[in-house]
Amino acid sequence: MQSHSVTSMRFMLEYQRGDIIFEQASEGDELFVIISGTVAISQKQDSGFKNLVTLEEGEIFGEMALVDRVPRTARATAKQNNTRLIVINQPRFIYLVSQQPVFALTIMQVLCERIHSIENRYELLLKKMSGSDR
Repeated sequence: MQSHSVTSMRFMLEYQRGDIIFEQASEGDELFVIISGTVAISQKQDSGFKNLVTLEEGEIFGEMALVDRVPRTARATAKQNNTRLIVINQPRFIYLVSQQPVFALTIMQVLCERIHSIENRYELLLKKMSGSDR
C-alpha cells in the first residue's frame, strides 16, 4: 500500500503520483511536511473518496493523529511524482516542541486553521439545511 522510496536524507520520504501516504482510520504517530510536490487530503464517502483539500510545499499534515493519538480522519495521497515529505515522529515532535517555540506555534496555527475550516464548512452546511442560501 505505501509504496515510497527513502531518499538519502534520513527522515525524508518520496512518493509518486497516486501513492497513498496514509489511509483514513489508520493509526498515526507522525506528521509530514511537504518539501516538494502536492498532497490530496480526502475522506471516504458513499461513492468513494471526496477531495477536501490539496496541500502544497511547506504545508503540514497528519498532525492531528500525532497530537491526540486518534485514528487518521482522512486519506493522504501524493498528487505529483517525486513528492518529497519530511517525516516527524512522536519523539522528534516532542523534542521540536520543547526546544523550538516557533515550531510549536506553527503546529498551533495549523490546528487553528483546521478548526476554522471545519467551522466554515459546518456553517455552510447549516445554511444549506435551513434553506437560507437561496
